[in-house]
Amino acid sequence: MRAHQICARLQFGDAVTNQVLRIHETLSSWGWESHVYASSNDDVMAPLNEGLRAYRRFMGSREDILLFHYSVYDDNHRLYLDSRNRRVFIYHNITPPELLASFDAHLAEVCRRGRELLPRLSRCDLALGDSEYNRRELVEAGFEEGRTGVLPIFLDLERLGGEHNPHLLEELEDGRVNVLFVGRLVPNKRVEDLIDLFAFYHHYVNVASRLFLVGTSWSVDYTEELARRVRAYGLRGRISIPGGSEGVSDEDLRAYYRGAHLFVTCSLHEGFCVPLLESMYFRVPILARRAAAIPHTLGDAGVTFDSLDIPLLAEVMEEMVTNRSLREALSSRMERRLQEFDAFRTEKRLRDYLEALAD
Repeated sequence: MRAHQICARLQFGDAVTNQVLRIHETLSSWGWESHVYASSNDDVMAPLNEGLRAYRRFMGSREDILLFHYSVYDDNHRLYLDSRNRRVFIYHNITPPELLASFDAHLAEVCRRGRELLPRLSRCDLALGDSEYNRRELVEAGFEEGRTGVLPIFLDLERLGGEHNPHLLEELEDGRVNVLFVGRLVPNKRVEDLIDLFAFYHHYVNVASRLFLVGTSWSVDYTEELARRVRAYGLRGRISIPGGSEGVSDEDLRAYYRGAHLFVTCSLHEGFCVPLLESMYFRVPILARRAAAIPHTLGDAGVTFDSLDIPLLAEVMEEMVTNRSLREALSSRMERRLQEFDAFRTEKRLRDYLEALAD
């Protein structure tokens, strides 16, 4: 069998790129001929990208399978529409533009175009969301429900279990409560809500606490808004963005997870939310807003909330930090939940989907 994957950009460390890589490795391990194409790439991923032009010579073959990863508007969708391959549409979700417009009008417009295009992309042999939430969005956009399914993100436990920064971990284990957020610092994740929540927790519940916002930032205006709030609450030195706009190394990331007492996210929109699984792996209790894909990924392995009742949630945070019985119960649920995302299960799903198309 021969399979092709197309995505907008191959970027080292990016969640979509990681999924493309893992599928490429999996297909190759089966003895399939596997190719990857992207509209652009960074230097690290350049050797993998064969370029969109290279795909054109395969477009007329009904025997081939095309896996088209959709996470942002890109002109490469025209290749998908014109291809005679058996088409698999893989949806990683696109952020609703209204959640971005006040900080980045250009990105909001790209997201608007991407979401508006969805119905035109519905003619395919199979459509897969990487969460049940994304699958449902596909059905709402006009994809035939009987040809939809879920292919979760491959969880790379080997990477999570790698070396950590022991010096950083030693600094974190100084007796203070470490509240952790991991993810891009973007408006849809409502990092400002998390800062508001932590400020109340720190000032009125547990002064021996600090918040780490571990992730890359892209909007100068949004980052400045977050910094303004930190200053207004007098929390410089208590709220930090390790690594700044570039993020942190894998070794440092593992240390932050190992040293965390609680993971909190107030995000309003997630297509999957990989940090939830990472927190489960490190047995870090999770408090998360019940929005978009979060309940589908989290299951019963954490505590969720609907409304931002800050005084109440600050007390919940302290209970999750100090109540050993609760932490042990959540740890057991995390272990069971992680089994649902076992890489072998995900690989079996992928194989079942593709072999059904090949028959």
